[in-house]
Amino acid sequence: MFVLEAKIQIGEFTFRSVHEVEITKSVEELADTAIIKLPTRFIVRQSGEEKYTEEAIKAGDPVTIELGYEGKYSGVEFRGYVRKVSSKIPLEIHCEDSIWLLRRNNISKAWPKVSLKELLEEVVKGSGIELAPNLVQMQLEKWTVRNASGAQVLEKLKTEFGLRIYLNDNNQLYCGLKAGTNIGETVKYDLNYNLVENNLEFMFKEDRKIKVRYTYQDSENKKTMVEVGDPDGELRTYHTSVVSSKAKLREMAEAEIERLKYDGYQGDVTSFLIPYATRGMKAVIEDQEHANRNGSYFIEKVVISYGSEGARRTVNIGMKL
Repeated sequence: MFVLEAKIQIGEFTFRSVHEVEITKSVEELADTAIIKLPTRFIVRQSGEEKYTEEAIKAGDPVTIELGYEGKYSGVEFRGYVRKVSSKIPLEIHCEDSIWLLRRNNISKAWPKVSLKELLEEVVKGSGIELAPNLVQMQLEKWTVRNASGAQVLEKLKTEFGLRIYLNDNNQLYCGLKAGTNIGETVKYDLNYNLVENNLEFMFKEDRKIKVRYTYQDSENKKTMVEVGDPDGELRTYHTSVVSSKAKLREMAEAEIERLKYDGYQGDVTSFLIPYATRGMKAVIEDQEHANRNGSYFIEKVVISYGSEGARRTVNIGMKL
């Protein structure tokens, strides 16, 4: 028998009974987020004084969420900080990971030339956040930051260069291409066995409508852009500060189209808390009734939910590996 358990630490308070928890982790989003719902008028004791939860918990309080099954599995699913307390019914505590710290620093600096690593070191300075070892190598020309937070700098890098930027589970800042976010760990799903819900759709290569745009921007902000693929397809955008040749950009875009168009699944699956999965892992999909469709996919996003109806892990898959 699987009995749910939770341990949620918010500041100096520990909660083992909550109304609901939802955690979202994605390689596409800057920050992991969590929403903790508590019964309204929940009473806590602080310095010998009884207070309502919404009076005792403040923005910036550290948060750790552990979820699991008694005697079978327990894991830290989220670490971060309270972003805000919303006095709804039930009470909602909105949290995000250590990106919260980077929303509170302030940067004003100009570089005639700077590497991406040097820029990121300035962004995380004094926050306790380390840089991931597998950063993409880039040189930036005439980069200026005027009275912006570290998080705003990261958002600009995402927009300008199409980079994936987020904190991994070791609290290290990753900045680079989606392919570089693969953490080398694997989870296996049997479509006939260990799933609560299967929302996967198998698609053939010719049915995938995709358009790829590659853009080069020079030091004078002049852009060279090429587009290939289906005119009405889903747009995927990529940026480079290295390749300026239009012919080479087209070659790169066509290679990306070839990689993105494949026979395989798209969509998501929902399991219990086990098997464990997080964004950046490889999901091996097996179907005993259609063995020809078995394959491995990159996990782009995971949503963990916990509440009175049980605990679930919804895994959204992306490109085929």
